[in-house]
Order: sequence, then structure tokens, then C-alpha cells
Amino acid sequence: MIHDGLDEEEDFHSKDRKQFRKERRHAQETDRSKFKKTDQKQAKAPIDTSLPRGRVVAISGEGAWVEGADGTRRLCTLKGLLKKEKMHAKNIIAVGDFVRFQDDSIIQVEERYSYLSRQDVTGRKEQLIAVNIDQVLITTSVVDPALKPALIDRYIIAARKGNMHPVLLVNKIDLLQEASEEEREFFRAFLSAYEPLGFPILSISTRTETGIEALRSLMKNKSSVFSGQSGVGKSSLINAAFGLSLKIGDLAQKTFKGSHTTTVAELLTLPGGGYCIDTPGVRSFGIWGLEKEDVTQHFTEILEFACDCKFPDCTHLEEPHCAVQAALEEGKISPIRYESYRSLLAEAIGDIDNWTRDKL
Repeated sequence: MIHDGLDEEEDFHSKDRKQFRKERRHAQETDRSKFKKTDQKQAKAPIDTSLPRGRVVAISGEGAWVEGADGTRRLCTLKGLLKKEKMHAKNIIAVGDFVRFQDDSIIQVEERYSYLSRQDVTGRKEQLIAVNIDQVLITTSVVDPALKPALIDRYIIAARKGNMHPVLLVNKIDLLQEASEEEREFFRAFLSAYEPLGFPILSISTRTETGIEALRSLMKNKSSVFSGQSGVGKSSLINAAFGLSLKIGDLAQKTFKGSHTTTVAELLTLPGGGYCIDTPGVRSFGIWGLEKEDVTQHFTEILEFACDCKFPDCTHLEEPHCAVQAALEEGKISPIRYESYRSLLAEAIGDIDNWTRDKL
């Protein structure tokens, strides 16, 4: 038995024991198949319907604020056994979750019908942003900050993976009046490339109230989450559409008295029906579990020409006789969309040299 163990260790390229253990531990941490199996077990766990049911409306460093059926809110913590189910999730509950609680403890989390998530900063864990939400309002701006199509594509893919409907909001449209011709041309090229995707695109300005009524109508009786880079005006849009006066962290101070920690996301009940989550801005957005198929299925215009490539396994990045590259040169594929495709595919297949995650 001892000799068998030594032979096994020699098969791993004669690495010393410390390095072997380190790499084995890393492999276990990054084994997503284990996470998926655990997820399936959690989804099948029977829910104790005798326990009170509530919804997570905010999360702070002190715990989760849960709203019960009677409208009262309480600060709850996770039951000890529930914490052990964390696995590859950075957070096992998120704003929007329906939970079963007892006293001030969350006992069970119900199965979700949708979710929006991202990679955490380590790239090894999934960070839930919002769950049980109908649509993601992907918010950007035309000039300040600049329009980032690559970030938009990331949100679209993440939304579709999580069974959410993506909606594109282009804020600060009034700034185009004083923008350079190059900036105006880029916006026109963006619309030309993204309108064929079939997702709603709203051009909005809180200053001129352009598109505000359309936004209000789009959100009525639906649950929405605003997401996007810092400074694009997500909170300002909510204020303009529903007559609120939110600031970052304002809800925690007004609604959840006694909470001194800034909340990450907050669920708002909207006048006229519906719910809304305003999330903090991001500098980058890594898609959790990004696969090659997620990228190719999103860029349908590239798939249209891919069948004419010389090599069946062509990635359309740098191979010779590539029909996609030819279509790009002939103006049949948008350079804006192709740049997003190139970066996302490189990330999915691990091509670090061609991976340029959203430069914000």
C-alpha cells in the first residue's frame, strides 16, 4: 500500500507534496461539476410550508432584511446548517429570494425562477446580484461615462443564462447635442448593431425627460433590476420615473433603522405596481460559468457566416480562410459587435492574449 501511494505521487510529474496538495485543493475549489450537483440537491430539498414565508428585500453586513406576508420587516441571519451549503456561491441568498424563516433565522431558501450573477473578484465563486426578477435594465450612457458595448453584451449573456429578459437603457441622451461628431457616429453605429437583436432599447434623459414615460410603462407590474457601470445614472432614472429621492445607501437609513452598514442591493415597491432593485455600479463584469456556446449563441450574425469557413472548428479570431473575417472586412458584420465577440470568446476558451475584459 505504501509503494502504491509513492507510485501515484510520482505519476503527478514528481511534484513535492506541498505543491501537490496546493494544486489538488485548487482543483477541488474550481470543480464546477461538484457545485452543480450540490445545486441540484438544494433545489430538490422539500420546503417546510409550515414555516412563515418572506422575501429578502435588502442585505447588509448585519444580515438579511426579510419582509413577511404581513408587510413587517425583520433582520435575519442564516441558520448554521444553511451556511454549510455555500460551496461555490459567494452568497447563498440575494435580494429577491423567497425564504422560510423562524424567529430571526432564515431556515430555507426556495428554488429561484431567475437570477443575475457574476464572478467575484477571485474568479472562483459566483456572486448573486438579484434573483426572482423578470428583467435586467442594462443601463449605460452615451458620453459620460462612454458607451461600453462589450459590457452590455456581458450583461445580456448573463441575463439570458439566468432566465431574465434584457432591456437596454441609454441614459444622458441629451449630451449628444454637445458631443463630438465621432461620439454621435459611434452611437448611431451602436444602434445599427444592437437594434436587430430584438431587445428593447430606450434612449433616455432625466434632464429633458425623454423616454421616462416609456421606462415607467415598461416597468409597470414587473420586477426589474438596474445594472451597469458606475456613473450612468441608475438611481437618477428611478427618481425621475417614480418621484423618489434615492441616494446611495439612502434606503437603509430611512427604512431599516438601526442598520449602519451600507446595503449592496435593495428591493423597492414601485407606485402603480411592480418592484425594482437598484444595484451599485461596477468597474468590470465577469460572467460566471461562461462557455463557448454562450458566446456563439449570442452573436447570431457571426453564426450566419461561420458555416462558410474553411475549417469547421474555426474560432473566427485569426484562422486563415475565415468567412467571418471576410464578412467583417466587407462591412457585413459590425466591428463593435465583433470586438465584443473576440473578447468574450477568448475569455471562454482561456485565450488570455486576446482576452480584454470590459475596459472601463
